[in-house]
Amino acid sequence: MSVTLAPDEGTEIKVAMLKGAKVDYAWETNGGKANFDVHADSKDLDIDYHNYSKGSGVKSEGTLVAAFDGSHGWFWRNRTKEPLTITIKTNGEYSSIKRY
Repeated sequence: MSVTLAPDEGTEIKVAMLKGAKVDYAWETNGGKANFDVHADSKDLDIDYHNYSKGSGVKSEGTLVAAFDGSHGWFWRNRTKEPLTITIKTNGEYSSIKRY
């Protein structure tokens, strides 16, 4: 999945996962740095925000292990002065993937 962000624009991609499920991921930009926030939430469990990691960079990869049943994923913001494309690849134990 790829998304292109205008300067200062943000977007979020989340996967629906059950507690203990794992998803391998790798994302990268087309050159510029993006601010990122890997986090989760669950309406059923009344969890508004659960942080996994934050930072900025041009790429990241790893395995996300769901801390609880809910939505788990990535938020990016383009802090450059040019449009920025982010491409993410995922593989694992999730039932759906959605851009917000």
